[in-house]
Amino acid sequence: MTTEIELKYLISANHEDNDLVVDKITAMLKAQKITFTVDKKQLNNHYFDNKDLALRKMDMGLRIRGVDQEYEQTIKTAGKVVGCLHQRPEYNVALEDNQLALSLFPEHIWPAHVDVVKLQKSLQVIFNTNFSRQTWLITQASSVIELALDRGEIFTSPNMETLAINELEIELVSGDEQALFALAEQLMTVVQMKPGKLSKAARGYTLYHQRDGS
Repeated sequence: MTTEIELKYLISANHEDNDLVVDKITAMLKAQKITFTVDKKQLNNHYFDNKDLALRKMDMGLRIRGVDQEYEQTIKTAGKVVGCLHQRPEYNVALEDNQLALSLFPEHIWPAHVDVVKLQKSLQVIFNTNFSRQTWLITQASSVIELALDRGEIFTSPNMETLAINELEIELVSGDEQALFALAEQLMTVVQMKPGKLSKAARGYTLYHQRDGS
């Protein structure tokens, strides 16, 4: 188990600005003589729940993420959001394919009344998030931070309404939580961004309810 600690910000919805944002961030890091490495990936995610939204009611979020034909199953349990600071325990398990296997998670994460086998049989994909992720792995003082620029969309099914993903996430890998806020202040000097209170999963559930008219 790890606890995800991150700041989330929303940025311009203009995809034509993507290269400019990347260039501005990279130039700022270099100007501040901050040590970093860069990477870029395409992330395809399936989020699961059943028709009664049992996981949502337990304040859990379940997904399978695919990257370059490699798959990871993640469940996030109850956490807290204060402003744009998100903190949530999560459990990650590597998979051989894109098939759910809830038995791979620790038993203690489930409430006593949950029949895990029965729950898994009831689950289905309720929405997807597909996006490109540009990352900067930053070492600043004694802290390591992953800065991620995400661009893509959230959708429930093909040819249905989508929600755009245009986000900057500043996640603490190790070190001092205050380093996240220090980096955010530096980023605000070069990128227009505003606090984001909703996770991709929360926005996906909103879209799911809109589709069902509930």
